[in-house]
Amino acid sequence: MVLTAYESWVQFWENVGNFFMTNDESGINYLTRILIAIGIIIVAYFFIKLITFILKKAMGLKKKGPEIDVSAKFFIVNIIKIIFWLVVAFLVISTLKIDTTGAAGVTSAVTVALSLALQDLIGCFASGVLILQQKHIVTGDYIKVTNSYGSCEGTVVKIHFFFTYLKTPQGQEITVPNNNMQKAIVTNYTRLGKRRLDFDVGVDYGADIELTKETLKSLVENDERIIKEDEFSVYVYELGQYSVGVRIRCWVKNENYWPLYNELPEKVLLAFREKGINIPGVTDIAIKK
Repeated sequence: MVLTAYESWVQFWENVGNFFMTNDESGINYLTRILIAIGIIIVAYFFIKLITFILKKAMGLKKKGPEIDVSAKFFIVNIIKIIFWLVVAFLVISTLKIDTTGAAGVTSAVTVALSLALQDLIGCFASGVLILQQKHIVTGDYIKVTNSYGSCEGTVVKIHFFFTYLKTPQGQEITVPNNNMQKAIVTNYTRLGKRRLDFDVGVDYGADIELTKETLKSLVENDERIIKEDEFSVYVYELGQYSVGVRIRCWVKNENYWPLYNELPEKVLLAFREKGINIPGVTDIAIKK
């Protein structure tokens, strides 16, 4: 019997209606299951947002012991969100009674293929977990990264799933894959809370060396940013071709390192002019040649 186009259309919608409205052995029709699944997703969305908000607030409160690093907080929160959404996915599949046995083999094959294709990303993720767990570096540390690809340095902005982000003093952002961070030599300038500052200046061979050293020592002693509890020294470190190299070596807090380092040239120049200590210039070198 050949059905007309209208009858075919009516039969199609009857079949669709029967599919959604026919109760299964548990007495629930498929339309109800879909509505329940949508309800689970909506409730889960707001529940996960609430849990995420609570976790962020809780991790922001400093308790006994060291505070959790900012990057570690976001890492943990994101992992928990992913776990919750996986649970929601299983609940929805269970509610809709989707048969996954046929897709199990395909899923396994796809998983293996993706694992091979994304092994570098998986390595980055594992390295990110290790970096956060070992706490070699944390957000806010100023570090230098040296590996086979070269070197870079900057302040750690965040440690994400796959990458660590640095901000240079020039305001540039550097993205370093976490697996490269694990293989690199990392110099952490922040961890100890203070840095040694070495400042070199050349004076004329005819200059009074004792006066030069006393002038530089006075600069160090009168600057409050220099840690007086730690030993500081001023000494001749080099007899160069055209000048005598004198070095200031002292310790400062991390936040004072660059401001003091940038101010010292002007301070030394003005102090030497006041004391009549000569710094060889281009003209002096040309004459000696």
